[in-house]
Amino acid sequence: MRNNIILTDCDGVLCDWEYAFTQWMHKQGIRTKNANEYDVAIKFDIEFYQAKALVKQFNESANIAFLPPLRDAVHYMKKLNTMHGYKFHCITSLSDNKYAQRLRYQNLDFLFGREIWDEVICLPCGADKDKVLEKYKDSGCYWIEDKVENAVVGDRLGLHSVLVEHPHNSNSVASDPYAYDDDSAHIPRFDKWKHIYNYITGEGSYGV
Repeated sequence: MRNNIILTDCDGVLCDWEYAFTQWMHKQGIRTKNANEYDVAIKFDIEFYQAKALVKQFNESANIAFLPPLRDAVHYMKKLNTMHGYKFHCITSLSDNKYAQRLRYQNLDFLFGREIWDEVICLPCGADKDKVLEKYKDSGCYWIEDKVENAVVGDRLGLHSVLVEHPHNSNSVASDPYAYDDDSAHIPRFDKWKHIYNYITGEGSYGV
Protein backbone atom coordinates (compact mmCIF):
# COMPACT_ATOMS: atom_id res chain seq x y z
CA MET A 1 0.00 0.00 0.00
CA ARG A 2 1.44 3.36 -1.01
CA ASN A 3 1.96 5.75 1.88
CA ASN A 4 0.65 8.73 -0.10
CA ILE A 5 -2.98 7.56 -0.16
CA ILE A 6 -5.71 9.24 1.89
CA LEU A 7 -9.04 7.42 2.22
CA THR A 8 -12.18 9.54 2.45
CA ASP A 9 -15.90 9.19 2.81
CA CYS A 10 -17.88 11.53 0.55
CA ASP A 11 -21.12 12.82 2.09
CA GLY A 12 -20.45 14.93 5.16
CA VAL A 13 -16.71 14.88 4.39
CA LEU A 14 -16.23 16.13 0.83
CA CYS A 15 -19.76 17.19 -0.12
CA ASP A 16 -22.57 18.83 1.84
CA TRP A 17 -25.15 16.10 1.21
CA GLU A 18 -27.28 17.10 4.20
CA TYR A 19 -27.84 20.65 2.93
CA ALA A 20 -28.67 19.49 -0.61
CA PHE A 21 -31.00 16.74 0.64
CA THR A 22 -32.82 19.14 2.98
CA GLN A 23 -33.44 21.59 0.14
CA TRP A 24 -34.71 18.74 -2.05
CA MET A 25 -37.05 17.54 0.70
CA HIS A 26 -38.51 21.02 1.04
CA LYS A 27 -39.22 21.02 -2.68
CA GLN A 28 -41.14 17.77 -2.16
CA GLY A 29 -43.27 19.59 0.41
CA ILE A 30 -41.68 17.81 3.37
CA ARG A 31 -40.55 20.36 5.93
CA THR A 32 -37.86 20.07 8.56
CA LYS A 33 -39.32 19.35 11.99
CA ASN A 34 -36.15 18.77 14.05
CA ALA A 35 -33.37 20.85 12.52
CA ASN A 36 -30.55 19.59 14.75
CA GLU A 37 -31.25 15.91 14.07
CA TYR A 38 -29.20 13.94 11.53
CA ASP A 39 -31.48 10.89 11.30
CA VAL A 40 -33.74 11.61 8.31
CA ALA A 41 -36.83 10.00 9.88
CA ILE A 42 -36.50 12.13 13.01
CA LYS A 43 -35.37 15.28 11.21
CA PHE A 44 -38.49 15.33 9.00
CA ASP A 45 -40.82 13.41 11.35
CA ILE A 46 -41.55 10.63 8.86
CA GLU A 47 -41.58 6.84 9.04
CA PHE A 48 -38.27 4.98 8.81
CA TYR A 49 -39.25 3.11 5.63
CA GLN A 50 -40.26 6.40 3.98
CA ALA A 51 -37.01 8.06 4.99
CA LYS A 52 -35.00 5.17 3.58
CA ALA A 53 -36.91 5.30 0.28
CA LEU A 54 -36.49 9.07 -0.04
CA VAL A 55 -32.75 8.91 0.59
CA LYS A 56 -32.42 6.24 -2.09
CA GLN A 57 -34.52 8.31 -4.50
CA PHE A 58 -32.37 11.39 -3.89
CA ASN A 59 -29.11 9.46 -4.20
CA GLU A 60 -30.18 8.10 -7.58
CA SER A 61 -31.37 11.45 -8.90
CA ALA A 62 -29.53 14.07 -10.97
CA ASN A 63 -29.07 16.10 -7.77
CA ILE A 64 -26.07 13.94 -6.90
CA ALA A 65 -24.10 15.55 -9.75
CA PHE A 66 -24.53 19.00 -8.19
CA LEU A 67 -23.77 18.68 -4.48
CA PRO A 68 -21.87 21.65 -3.04
CA PRO A 69 -18.50 21.04 -1.37
CA LEU A 70 -18.31 20.76 2.40
CA ARG A 71 -16.78 23.85 3.98
CA ASP A 72 -13.14 24.29 2.84
CA ALA A 73 -12.65 20.75 1.51
CA VAL A 74 -11.79 21.73 -2.07
CA HIS A 75 -8.93 24.10 -1.22
CA TYR A 76 -7.17 21.84 1.26
CA MET A 77 -7.63 18.57 -0.61
CA LYS A 78 -6.13 20.16 -3.71
CA LYS A 79 -3.31 21.50 -1.54
CA LEU A 80 -2.64 18.03 -0.12
CA ASN A 81 -2.46 16.73 -3.68
CA THR A 82 -0.38 19.46 -5.34
CA MET A 83 1.98 20.35 -2.48
CA HIS A 84 2.36 17.00 -0.72
CA GLY A 85 1.64 14.43 -3.43
CA TYR A 86 -1.34 12.75 -1.78
CA LYS A 87 -3.86 10.84 -3.88
CA PHE A 88 -7.37 10.05 -2.66
CA HIS A 89 -9.49 6.91 -2.55
CA CYS A 90 -13.15 7.78 -1.93
CA ILE A 91 -15.33 5.09 -0.32
CA THR A 92 -18.99 6.10 -0.51
CA SER A 93 -22.22 4.26 0.36
CA LEU A 94 -24.23 6.01 -2.32
CA SER A 95 -26.01 3.47 -4.53
CA ASP A 96 -25.42 0.36 -6.61
CA ASN A 97 -27.10 2.11 -9.55
CA LYS A 98 -24.41 2.62 -12.21
CA TYR A 99 -25.92 5.89 -13.43
CA ALA A 100 -25.99 7.35 -9.90
CA GLN A 101 -22.36 6.30 -9.54
CA ARG A 102 -21.43 8.13 -12.74
CA LEU A 103 -23.12 11.26 -11.41
CA ARG A 104 -21.05 10.97 -8.22
CA TYR A 105 -17.85 10.70 -10.27
CA GLN A 106 -18.95 13.73 -12.29
CA ASN A 107 -19.60 15.78 -9.14
CA LEU A 108 -16.26 14.87 -7.56
CA ASP A 109 -14.34 15.58 -10.76
CA PHE A 110 -16.04 18.96 -11.13
CA LEU A 111 -15.39 20.03 -7.53
CA PHE A 112 -11.92 18.63 -6.91
CA GLY A 113 -10.48 17.76 -10.32
CA ARG A 114 -9.95 14.28 -11.69
CA GLU A 115 -6.21 14.35 -11.01
CA ILE A 116 -6.54 13.90 -7.22
CA TRP A 117 -8.43 10.59 -7.44
CA ASP A 118 -6.79 7.19 -7.61
CA GLU A 119 -10.07 5.40 -6.97
CA VAL A 120 -13.74 6.08 -6.19
CA ILE A 121 -15.55 3.06 -4.72
CA CYS A 122 -19.36 3.22 -4.69
CA LEU A 123 -21.28 0.86 -2.40
CA PRO A 124 -25.07 0.36 -2.12
CA CYS A 125 -27.01 3.06 -0.28
CA GLY A 126 -26.26 2.85 3.44
CA ALA A 127 -23.92 -0.14 3.08
CA ASP A 128 -21.24 -0.91 5.68
CA LYS A 129 -17.66 -0.18 4.65
CA ASP A 130 -15.97 -2.92 6.66
CA LYS A 131 -15.10 -5.23 3.74
CA VAL A 132 -13.70 -2.42 1.59
CA LEU A 133 -11.62 -1.07 4.47
CA GLU A 134 -10.21 -4.57 5.06
CA LYS A 135 -8.03 -4.28 1.96
CA TYR A 136 -6.27 -1.31 3.55
CA LYS A 137 -5.69 -3.14 6.84
CA ASP A 138 -2.56 -2.08 8.73
CA SER A 139 -1.61 0.33 5.96
CA GLY A 140 -1.66 3.33 8.30
CA CYS A 141 -3.53 5.36 5.69
CA TYR A 142 -5.48 8.36 6.90
CA TRP A 143 -9.22 7.59 6.85
CA ILE A 144 -11.43 10.70 6.88
CA GLU A 145 -15.05 10.02 7.93
CA ASP A 146 -18.01 11.69 9.62
CA LYS A 147 -19.69 8.52 10.87
CA VAL A 148 -18.20 7.35 14.15
CA GLU A 149 -18.91 3.67 13.51
CA ASN A 150 -16.90 3.73 10.29
CA ALA A 151 -14.05 5.67 11.88
CA VAL A 152 -13.87 3.06 14.67
CA VAL A 153 -13.82 0.21 12.12
CA GLY A 154 -10.92 1.89 10.33
CA ASP A 155 -9.10 2.46 13.61
CA ARG A 156 -9.42 -1.21 14.53
CA LEU A 157 -8.02 -2.15 11.11
CA GLY A 158 -4.89 -0.12 11.66
CA LEU A 159 -5.91 2.99 9.75
CA HIS A 160 -5.36 6.53 11.01
CA SER A 161 -9.00 7.58 11.45
CA VAL A 162 -10.02 11.24 11.55
CA LEU A 163 -13.56 12.53 12.07
CA VAL A 164 -15.02 15.58 10.34
CA GLU A 165 -16.96 17.17 13.14
CA HIS A 166 -20.73 17.61 12.89
CA PRO A 167 -23.44 17.85 15.56
CA HIS A 168 -24.31 14.19 14.94
CA ASN A 169 -20.83 12.97 15.92
CA SER A 170 -19.99 15.49 18.61
CA ASN A 171 -19.32 14.24 22.14
CA SER A 172 -22.11 16.57 23.24
CA VAL A 173 -24.70 14.48 21.38
CA ALA A 174 -25.86 12.00 23.99
CA SER A 175 -28.12 10.21 21.50
CA ASP A 176 -25.05 8.97 19.60
CA PRO A 177 -24.36 5.51 21.08
CA TYR A 178 -20.70 5.83 20.08
CA ALA A 179 -20.16 9.31 21.48
CA TYR A 180 -18.66 8.13 24.77
CA ASP A 181 -17.23 4.84 23.50
CA ASP A 182 -13.60 4.31 24.52
CA ASP A 183 -12.85 3.12 20.99
CA SER A 184 -13.65 6.53 19.54
CA ALA A 185 -12.46 8.82 22.34
CA HIS A 186 -8.92 9.06 20.94
CA ILE A 187 -9.96 9.65 17.29
CA PRO A 188 -9.25 13.29 16.42
CA ARG A 189 -12.19 15.45 15.30
CA PHE A 190 -11.86 18.60 13.22
CA ASP A 191 -14.57 20.89 11.91
CA LYS A 192 -12.49 22.31 9.05
CA TRP A 193 -10.33 20.73 6.36
CA LYS A 194 -7.74 23.38 7.20
CA HIS A 195 -7.23 21.62 10.53
CA ILE A 196 -7.16 18.18 8.90
CA TYR A 197 -4.53 19.49 6.49
CA ASN A 198 -2.42 20.82 9.37
CA TYR A 199 -2.84 17.57 11.28
CA ILE A 200 -1.68 15.44 8.34
CA THR A 201 1.20 17.68 7.26
CA GLY A 202 2.31 18.92 10.67
CA GLU A 203 1.93 22.50 9.50
CA GLY A 204 0.22 25.21 11.57
CA SER A 205 -2.21 24.52 14.38
CA TYR A 206 -5.43 22.54 14.75
CA GLY A 207 -7.30 25.42 16.37
CA VAL A 208 -9.93 27.75 14.92
